[in-house]
Amino acid sequence: MKTKKIKFLALMVFTVIIGTSARGEDLRRFISLSGYWKFSIGDDNNWASPQYDDSKWDQLSIPGRWESQGYDEYNGYAWYRKTFQMGEIPDNTPIYLVLGRIDDADVVYINGKVLGKSGNFPPNFETAYSKRRKYTIPAGFLKINAENIIAVKVYDTYSDGGIVEGPIGLFFDADNELIDLNLSGNKWRFHMGDNKDWKLPDFKDESWKAINVPSEWENEGYSDYDGYAWYRIKFKSPRRFSSGNVYLSLGKIDDVDDVYLNGKFIGNVYDLKKDADYRYSGWEFNARRIYKIPEGLLNPDSINTLAIRVYDGQGVGGIYEGPVGIMSAENYRIYRNKHYSRRSFWDYIYDKYIRD
Repeated sequence: MKTKKIKFLALMVFTVIIGTSARGEDLRRFISLSGYWKFSIGDDNNWASPQYDDSKWDQLSIPGRWESQGYDEYNGYAWYRKTFQMGEIPDNTPIYLVLGRIDDADVVYINGKVLGKSGNFPPNFETAYSKRRKYTIPAGFLKINAENIIAVKVYDTYSDGGIVEGPIGLFFDADNELIDLNLSGNKWRFHMGDNKDWKLPDFKDESWKAINVPSEWENEGYSDYDGYAWYRIKFKSPRRFSSGNVYLSLGKIDDVDDVYLNGKFIGNVYDLKKDADYRYSGWEFNARRIYKIPEGLLNPDSINTLAIRVYDGQGVGGIYEGPVGIMSAENYRIYRNKHYSRRSFWDYIYDKYIRD
């Protein structure tokens, strides 16, 4: 009985403090999109076009409920549009459009191209009002030193509607500065299903869809998919990585992963149970995937194949958060010092009395 009481007390305390031992991603806003956006109730997919004339539309302050800005008790479809200028950005730097919280469902366009969606519109309505909107912007979507147009189609069922909470803007991940060989972007190959041959370097994946990483696979055209899927990418490794300590960073994956480099298994999430943000079953999605690359496994100055098997049980899936790439031992230490605190008293309680 005493043991059960100790476990229950420790579990209650741990539930309160979980997440304090590791920090979240280090997103930095470089363009603010808060303020007035063009707005119209109704629905017309032509409103996504950069050429559409929205000069007669109303203007609403974003973030903010449309009910508090003249559209009280309105439920249904509405559109937002925003124009902004984009300066030069470094190559291979993941850029994110963050739209805070939208009530209820949305689809987002940049310069007429679909960027992503959250929730579902009628007739198969599904709300996403509690989800933070963060969409990875693929290469080629933004016009440099020119005018860009964001269009957001929103559907609200009742109560608050619209882009209701911030922050709003374009962001980059500061942790990407610690990546020595960047593997982010839309050069990954992706396929639903499961086949052990997909880990092999000589497997032909040319017919697989190109996908952006990091990004929820729901935002890449695989809405509502739960189950197994594989990612593959080929890359050239500098000779300086052929010896010494180097680490593969895969950010965060929802839910479970097996990672293969040049056909050899190098790790999965269950190898990370000592890490600060993966302390017990059910939190696999929150673990920062960093795997040490075995000595001699990288092919210097030649092509390497990285294959990742992912299983998602529910909700969003895939490699959804960065940074993604290869780190030197020095940058790996900086990354760990930045995101992980020292093992606390509560970690000790958890390991001793709760953890399996």
